[in-house]
Amino acid sequence: MPQYNSRADRPGHYSAYPRERRSPKRVWRYTAAAGCLLFIFLFATSSPVPTAKDAAQHINPFGPAAHQPPAERNTTRNGETRWYNHWKWLNPFSDSITDDEGRSVLPPPRERRPIYAYYDTDAETNEEVRAAENKLLLSWRRAWWAQGFRPVILGKAEAMHNPMYERFQIRKMEHALGADFMRWLAWGQMGSGILSNWLVLPMGPYDDHLLSYLRRGEYLKLTRFEGLGGGLLSGDKTSVEAALSQALDSSDFKESKSLLDLIPSKTFTVDPKPSAIAFYDSSTIADQYKTISASLTDSKAAGLLFLSELITSHLHLTFLNAFSSGISILAPHRSCSLIIQYPAITLANALIACPP
Repeated sequence: MPQYNSRADRPGHYSAYPRERRSPKRVWRYTAAAGCLLFIFLFATSSPVPTAKDAAQHINPFGPAAHQPPAERNTTRNGETRWYNHWKWLNPFSDSITDDEGRSVLPPPRERRPIYAYYDTDAETNEEVRAAENKLLLSWRRAWWAQGFRPVILGKAEAMHNPMYERFQIRKMEHALGADFMRWLAWGQMGSGILSNWLVLPMGPYDDHLLSYLRRGEYLKLTRFEGLGGGLLSGDKTSVEAALSQALDSSDFKESKSLLDLIPSKTFTVDPKPSAIAFYDSSTIADQYKTISASLTDSKAAGLLFLSELITSHLHLTFLNAFSSGISILAPHRSCSLIIQYPAITLANALIACPP
């Protein structure tokens, strides 16, 4: 038996079966194949190269988000909640028919038809004018919400998402016509519904024929109203897109100030002037409210604040006319329940008091 000076000199177990050493060429082949497989894997899983259109959409990640078009009418989605379209929500143990134990099945609220107004937040105005315009926008939203609608203020983001925006960009036109185009593009992106100027407000009872018709949401044709111009429009998505396409194909951009000048008159169904709608445009203010018109000439911010107060007083007068019999307060035990009636009396006095 051979003698070894140390354990390290002793041959191992695998020395009796020596492995074949790989040649450098074979090692290079394995390395190249592994590199090709890695390149194919990285290329297949990588995101596609962004185009110029994608880059334009992400040029300002902090810009205003665009509203999503409303859901289809045959769905049961309302906001972030999905409701049952059957009567199982009447079950007193509603958590037994839901997947979420922390949510109860409630009856769906009454659907509100959206009404849209366009407001350009990128317009160059000072802070005082912007604050006054925001006050008018708030009055517009409150007035239409009280009549059973869902007011939505659109902006440039919705217009840029419209597929016809690229056709609009290559056209040269005046600023006023371009602003009207952006308004229509934003409306077309949202689909069927009502487009309103944010100076158009409802001034009539809840059961007015026009307001009831608009709440039903049956906009079969592109409709405008006599005396309101483009202040109030209604129509379905197909009609709006067709009207936009006709306007973009027109060649009278230099002589037009509104989209209505570019669209053939037969495209619209013109209804009579409504009595329950008020439009506080520049011509109406100049004819009927000369004090506010002069104030707008001197200081736009101050004039808009006066206009906001005027609109608020008109809305309050409309409310009082709708309830001409007054406001009743329930008092089952009048002699001993005055402290309970006090909040109701305070609310009633606030409702009938003239706004400041």
